[in-house]
Amino acid sequence: MSTADPSSFDSTACVIGAGPSGLATAKALVDRGISFDWFEKGSMVGGLWRIDNDNDGAAAYETLHLNSSRPLTEYPSHPMPADWPDYPSHELMARYFQDFTDRHGLAERISFRTPVEKVDPLPGPGRPGEYGWSVTTPAGTKAYEYVFVANGHHSEPRIPDFPGEFTGESFHAHEYMSPEIFDGKDVLVIGVGNSGMDIACDACKLAKSVSVVTRHGVHVLPKYAFGRPIDQFGTPVNAYIPFPVERRIYEIVQRVSSGRPEDRGLPKPDHRLLSAHPTVSSEFCDRVGHGDVEIKPGIDRLDGNTVHFEDGSSIDVDLLVHATGYRVSLPFFDPDLYDPAGNAMPLYQRVLTPELPGLFFIGFVQTIGSNIPLMELQAEWTADLITGASVLPPEEEMRDWIAADQAAMKRRYVRSDRHTMQVDFWRYSQALKRCRRRTAVEQGGVVGRLPKVITDRLMRASA
Repeated sequence: MSTADPSSFDSTACVIGAGPSGLATAKALVDRGISFDWFEKGSMVGGLWRIDNDNDGAAAYETLHLNSSRPLTEYPSHPMPADWPDYPSHELMARYFQDFTDRHGLAERISFRTPVEKVDPLPGPGRPGEYGWSVTTPAGTKAYEYVFVANGHHSEPRIPDFPGEFTGESFHAHEYMSPEIFDGKDVLVIGVGNSGMDIACDACKLAKSVSVVTRHGVHVLPKYAFGRPIDQFGTPVNAYIPFPVERRIYEIVQRVSSGRPEDRGLPKPDHRLLSAHPTVSSEFCDRVGHGDVEIKPGIDRLDGNTVHFEDGSSIDVDLLVHATGYRVSLPFFDPDLYDPAGNAMPLYQRVLTPELPGLFFIGFVQTIGSNIPLMELQAEWTADLITGASVLPPEEEMRDWIAADQAAMKRRYVRSDRHTMQVDFWRYSQALKRCRRRTAVEQGGVVGRLPKVITDRLMRASA
């Protein structure tokens, strides 16, 4: 438990990052009058949605649009304009985050061009973090009770290590900007996530040939079904529907609206829908059906400009695009303190661990659709923990939840780094709302650092 005098901290909290999760966190802290410092290594807000962002974290490209619909992408507290399209472009998203920043007076609170170099627990007996945290930037080191890690999980590109060597041109999807780079080339895209399919469709317009690699097959959901955005078939009721029933509903929608993958020229997936992160695209299957995109199995080896595949076939390639995802990068932590190796982040409600009190991870989730509304719910809950409006359950209960959650993930999803953060949008939303409703009175006896802070503040308030 923390025995430090609150006056020994430079501020109550520190926020790392000014992308969507950092913005949601800052607003939650401002709304509750919690003092905080905020560090962003670039010079603008919006994170990966700013195509011109100078924080090395931008992943936007000229043709990028949302793959989740507008009403299910916006912060609950800040609706997007009703006259915007169903799937806004990256330009509109960048404007949206700037409007959010301006509306809540957040920009003046950010220390731009200030990367966080080190986050360490303050010295003291007991668990790391019980005495607070020190945060080091080029401007110096400060002490905080709480640290919010909100720097995102799409900053360090993941590139598989294949046997052999490729001597043609290659880059990761993170570096992609515009389709002119494909002009007249034989292009191979590795990966069938949303970026991989977008890039393959862009390449079709200018490339000599386009091939796409998928090892497991993929379920492709259209952006629209029966005249509605596909994600709007989900409602809060989904939180109470048994998962097998929910899966079957989506399988029926997919089958009726666009057919099975194998009906559209794609290989039959080796898993059922929702056992891996599905891809949302209204164009990719048509491109395959038109013969504009050739589907290839896993790569066996590379040999100069020739790529050999597991089925014994090979093609010559001018340009290889790695649409192969990202590694979680938290370089400011000592790996002995916290290491998200393999993108594994076993956290209570995907936000915190009882082993590191006072440390919150905001936005480290993936879902079918957008995680932006979930970021705001996470931020509201954790800010309530600081003020005492909500409390944590006993540590044993949190550890049991983490163990059960990790076991459930292994049972449901294809084993890969991509599926370590997956959540069901509506179930997770309801879970966070229930967490916010857990008060000290309902708890009837609490343990751990945060509850002690809550008790101290309640005692001061009643004195």
